[in-house]
Amino acid sequence: MEHQLIFKKKNMKKSILLLPIFFLMLFSCSDAYDIRQDSEVEDPEAFTTIQHLVTGLNGAYAAYGPDFGGDAIIFNDLFTDNLRKGDSNNGQGSEEFNFLMQPNSDMPEAVWGNRYATINRVNRVLRAYDRLYADFTTAEKRRADHVKGNLLALRALCHFDLFQYFTVDYKNAASPSVIKMDFVPASTFDVFPRNTAGEIRDFIKQDLTDAKTLLNGALDLRPGETAVPANIATYNTVMYLRPLAVDFIRCKLALLEGDYPTAQTLATALMAATPLSNASVYPTMYSDAAEANGECVFKLSRVLRNNQVASLYYFNYDGGTPVDPMFYGSVQLYGLYSATDVRRAVCFGGTNAVGQGVIPITKYMGSNDGDGISDIKLFRSSEAKLILAECKARNSDFLGAATDVRQLRTARMGTNPLPVYANLNAALTDILLERRKEFAFEGHRYLDIKRIGNEINVGVSRLAYDALSFSAPLALPASDYRFTLPIPRSEVSANPTITQNPNY
Repeated sequence: MEHQLIFKKKNMKKSILLLPIFFLMLFSCSDAYDIRQDSEVEDPEAFTTIQHLVTGLNGAYAAYGPDFGGDAIIFNDLFTDNLRKGDSNNGQGSEEFNFLMQPNSDMPEAVWGNRYATINRVNRVLRAYDRLYADFTTAEKRRADHVKGNLLALRALCHFDLFQYFTVDYKNAASPSVIKMDFVPASTFDVFPRNTAGEIRDFIKQDLTDAKTLLNGALDLRPGETAVPANIATYNTVMYLRPLAVDFIRCKLALLEGDYPTAQTLATALMAATPLSNASVYPTMYSDAAEANGECVFKLSRVLRNNQVASLYYFNYDGGTPVDPMFYGSVQLYGLYSATDVRRAVCFGGTNAVGQGVIPITKYMGSNDGDGISDIKLFRSSEAKLILAECKARNSDFLGAATDVRQLRTARMGTNPLPVYANLNAALTDILLERRKEFAFEGHRYLDIKRIGNEINVGVSRLAYDALSFSAPLALPASDYRFTLPIPRSEVSANPTITQNPNY
């Protein structure tokens, strides 16, 4: 049954290029495992044409899954204060809700395994690119460069995810971070130590710089052209990491490392390129109506037989409506929205009995592709707007920060008063509140508290009524070590060079 897989990694159901799979048995002699299986397809056989590289790119995108069971989308809200137990919950998520976090917990295993599996796919296609490129025609080289740009951007995004969850101190260049993987290991027995935060930041930046150069070069019009070739233009949409999305990652990374001038410059350009959606467009963006990308800068395509994101919250459907909820929205979160806020209608549609804690989550009701099937919105201009506000506040431009926050609130609920920030603490507290409302059920809350909370002394603080639904603690301070994930047990057990994060 679907619900049995909610907090385990799910297999992708999208058709993808079959990449090499090695089944190795541990014996004392290499002859016991240095055997090619009949079903294996080696890289030189799997990749021989430009179309094979494109298929490999699609396979890499298909592997990336923050919406898979146990991953970022559900965890960020469950471990914090945005969810409560649903009527049909049989214990799903109780460990996370009770702040139980160990190296064998689902979240570290899910993120570590998924991101490195995606990186491995990327690196295999990049290796094929290097082998094939010299023999391509001029037109094929242009298309291959665009593929490589996408691959480098996706590799940067995966390393950025890992950096956020497993690095204790983003701003300390010497802080232990994650393992940089820019190649395919020669053996499944190879092990590697953690790189420093500074090394990972520099690596992500270089991948993003190279990606944008390749993407822009492939998209530049050639003499006599009036449009980019269709086979490249198809891969320059909101579904792919186009140059604008590359800048979004750069902006988020600059914010994490405390480079606020760079983050502000990039956020300003992002806002100019993709304005905020108004209250009429905002709901259609979540129903994936035709051409209704709204303020999305990058989203993950989900179609029939892909993961159903609504299955993270519900067991079943009845006439297109999700039923048998595992989770409701928390009463506390619901109470943060005004009645005129379009975000409340999108997040909590249907019949709500707030007094009884019955608050169905409807942000992912589904689309024309099927019940519960919704594209995953990863980058939206509203995030750039709040990054812009935060950067201004950190530069003591409190009026500018307040103006940006009001503009977002006006887009969501109509005319809104200008907030007044007497100091940085007040500004950051309000911005963190707005991030909670804006990105509910989109995989932000845990990371937002980790980045900002300790600075302003704001951690998890639940209503007693919400916490009681799981007989769970009311609070977790932002200074708690659990706001950095442990290196998963599977890695620690197999890799003697790895170091664990503090207190695990």
